[in-house]
Order: sequence, then C-alpha cells, then structure tokens
Amino acid sequence: MKIITGGQTGVDMAAFQFALENGVPYGGWVPKGRLNEAGRISDRFSGLNETQSEDVAERTKLNVLSCDALLVFVDGSTSPGTQLTVDFAQEIGKPYQIVDLGQGLEACARQVKQWVMARPDTILNIAGPRESEAPQIGAKVTAILRQSILPQSPEA
Repeated sequence: MKIITGGQTGVDMAAFQFALENGVPYGGWVPKGRLNEAGRISDRFSGLNETQSEDVAERTKLNVLSCDALLVFVDGSTSPGTQLTVDFAQEIGKPYQIVDLGQGLEACARQVKQWVMARPDTILNIAGPRESEAPQIGAKVTAILRQSILPQSPEA
C-alpha cells in the first residue's frame, strides 16, 4: 500500500505523518510552493509533487487521478474541498469509502480495516477536511490509521 494525499492540515497531514512515522510509502500532489493553511509543508515530507499552481482543486484532481481508491474521512458532513474530492472520484469511477467519525473511533477503525484489507496493493488517497473546518480531526484520523493499517500483534 501507498498513501497519497494533498498536504492540507487535518486529515491530509495526519496521513503523511502516519506514513512517515510507520514506514508506509507515501506521496501525492501538493499545491505549488508546498502550501497549506498552516504555511509551508515541511521538507521532511519528501517525494511530494508540486502542481503548477496554488489552486487546491488542481492537486485534488491529480491525487484522485493518481490513486486506485479513496478513503474519505468526514466529521458529520463534508467540507467543500472534501466534497470536490468525492464528486471527482464519482465522475471518473474511482472506488471510495466515506468514514464518518461520528460513528466513534472503534467503529471507524473496523470499517477502515475491512475496506483496506480488501485492497492490499492499493495506492490509497486519504482525504478529508482541514483542521480549521474540523478541529482535532487529524488526531482522530491518526488513531484510526494506527488501529486499522498497522499490523496488530496477536493477543495472548
């Protein structure tokens, strides 16, 4: 599996951080200048492709085109950017799974694990709202990814 995302705060940066810390291959398209709402994406996140413009819609579409499937996190409702991602995935026929954090972290982790296990060699675009639109979403997504993507040690 490889994780790609667009570098915005919130879900995107949580996915990059999770991948970097856990040795999961990652990449994706980010806006020109590596910009997100917090400033410039750190150079420690290597292997990212910059779009020709700062338009976030451009990087969103390129990431959808570059993936095999999408995992879309929401917190009750979709933000405009997240909705653009879903709309474009539908338009070009990419499989996607919407994970509503309102279900609780355990239920979300089970949902993600089941969906990801069916796609082990997938280039997975992880998308969702920025931190300012859904406070604490990055921490919630990180917890879900840890429970659903990392190998679990057998229970004694």
